[in-house]
Amino acid sequence: MFVPLIYDGNRISSMMLMILLSVRKERKYGYEILKELREQFEGVWEPKTGAIYPAIKRLQEMELLDSAEVGSKEYYSLSEKGHEWIVKTMPEIYAMSDFNLRFMSVVADTSKEMGIEQRNISDVRNLPAEEKLKFLINKRDLMESEVKRLNKKIDELTKEE
Repeated sequence: MFVPLIYDGNRISSMMLMILLSVRKERKYGYEILKELREQFEGVWEPKTGAIYPAIKRLQEMELLDSAEVGSKEYYSLSEKGHEWIVKTMPEIYAMSDFNLRFMSVVADTSKEMGIEQRNISDVRNLPAEEKLKFLINKRDLMESEVKRLNKKIDELTKEE
C-alpha cells in the first residue's frame, strides 16, 4: 500500500527521495544527479531538468539538502537532517517497496494466466499510439482489479477483528 512520505508536514515525492538517495554517499552537482537518475530509470522514466532543480530547491528549503559552490558548480549533499530522516524513514520505504514488488508480481502472474501479452512500459514507447493506448488501459484495468480484490480481503480481515 502506498503511504506518502512526509517530512515536517511536507510531502516528499519519489523524485525528491531519489535525489536524497543519490547524494547520500557523496556530493554531486545537479547534472550528475539528473544523469544518474536517467541511467537508473532508463526506458521507464526520464527525469527532466525542469523537474529536478525545483525538487532540489524544495529539499534545500526543508533543510534536507546542503549545497556548496565549488568553482562554477553548485554541489549538493545530504544534510544532517536529511540523513536522520532517511535513517528513520527507510524501514517504511522498504516496506512500501516490498509491497509494490509483491503487488506487481501478482499482476504479472494474473496477466500470464489470462494470456495477456507481457510487455514492459519501456517496450511500449515504440508502439503505434493505438496499441500503446490499448496496452496501458489493459495494465490499468489489471491493477484496478487487483486493488478491488485486495480491498475486499482487507474488509474481510477487518470484520474478523
